[in-house]
Amino acid sequence: MQLLVSLGNTRYMQYLSAIVATTSMASAAMYITWSSPALLQLTSDNSPIGVKITPEEGSWVASSFLLGSLPGCFIAVWLVERLGRKTSLLISAFPLALPWYGVVFARSFWVLCILRFIAGMGLAIVTTGATTYNGEIADKDIRGKLGTTFNILKLMGSLYVLCVGPFVSYEALALSCSVLPIAFAIIFYFMPESPYFLIKVGKKDEARKNLIRLSGNNTSAKTIEDRLDEIESVVEYDMQNRSTLWEFLSKEEYRKSLIVMTGIKTLQQLSGTTAIDSYTQTIIEFSNSSIPSDISSIIAGLIQIPAVLLAAALVDRMGRKPLMIISSLGCGVALIAEGVYFYLYNVTFTDVRTISWLPLTALLVFLVMNPLGIFTLPWILLGELFATNIKGIAVSASTFYGSTLAFLVIKFFQPISTAWGMHTAFWIFAAVCILGAVFSFFMQPETKGKTFAEIQEKLNRKRKPVNNHQLET
Repeated sequence: MQLLVSLGNTRYMQYLSAIVATTSMASAAMYITWSSPALLQLTSDNSPIGVKITPEEGSWVASSFLLGSLPGCFIAVWLVERLGRKTSLLISAFPLALPWYGVVFARSFWVLCILRFIAGMGLAIVTTGATTYNGEIADKDIRGKLGTTFNILKLMGSLYVLCVGPFVSYEALALSCSVLPIAFAIIFYFMPESPYFLIKVGKKDEARKNLIRLSGNNTSAKTIEDRLDEIESVVEYDMQNRSTLWEFLSKEEYRKSLIVMTGIKTLQQLSGTTAIDSYTQTIIEFSNSSIPSDISSIIAGLIQIPAVLLAAALVDRMGRKPLMIISSLGCGVALIAEGVYFYLYNVTFTDVRTISWLPLTALLVFLVMNPLGIFTLPWILLGELFATNIKGIAVSASTFYGSTLAFLVIKFFQPISTAWGMHTAFWIFAAVCILGAVFSFFMQPETKGKTFAEIQEKLNRKRKPVNNHQLET
């Protein structure tokens, strides 16, 4: 009983809601990583679908998931803005759960692509809904920390596939993956809707109740009302300046947010993250590592967990900008080393037995440095950089752009590696990381500890503060 009282006097509901909301991302991540163990089976003589697929077909199977997220972005913005953050995330459970059952019975390459395309629509809804939801339910001093749950749960989903996939049947893996989106929908049903959305649709009493749940029962009535006034002021200002997609892309007041988000989404996707996730075992197989690829992939999954937990601990202390720069430079160095090994091994035919440790070590360094900033921070910034009136459109547009790049990276990683060598792909990714560090240094604003109003004031100097009280909150 005492424990329950203690929990009621804390912000535990913010943590719980954020974690449950981003469990949807764990479901989506399973589709991304599924191709790592599955393609080795599908391209073998004993293909579980009865037909051996070619490497070219395999690249389509891997990338079709992200291709499906492109039209999904347009669906996502409508759901998030019209039906709410919570409802849209609940709906995402359907396209994330049902295709797994089709994967079990699919007997052709095209059916697999169509099923994964449908699941990709769920990814778009999750990305738009969860980033917006987590950004709006969190207090400013823990908003960065809660934003990292997006990557933590993504890694958990990937880790499950990497650990279980090599050791169970093709069918068992798909059926087990279908359980998580169903469990997510059941649990998330009991979580509160975003107070920002409720204020936006005129449900102030319900917003007050949800804010009390999120803030803790011992929060004073005055604090709750002040917070409601702050939210109402932000929403009222922003909704008086409602914008379309064209205005988002063309108006000066959104320009810096757009430039920053375009830059960090380019860095996130062209750093090679999605390609390495999708082809982890294939990369390790080609490196001729002394450690079996199925074991190496488990190590690759496990080593990212401490890194993303470290990011969660540092993001509200050190700030977003320093972490992004450190992460980008670390990933760049690791990818250069990875490329050097494959160049020596496949092009110059150098005896690389003395550095046989290099490819796996460089890959692990990349996987440690990546969650510190490159992959984690864009999800946080998506929920921070855009005003309420444009947030749904902005997040969906950013997701569309990021998914397009991710699709291209996954689709062409294999053809580029085949035509020009895997070292070429790694050096392209490394160059993007180095340039990304420079971009972050000069262009990325620091949003640590700032309210949404303060962030907009910093991004758009012409915009007047909503009110003095808000800037003090």
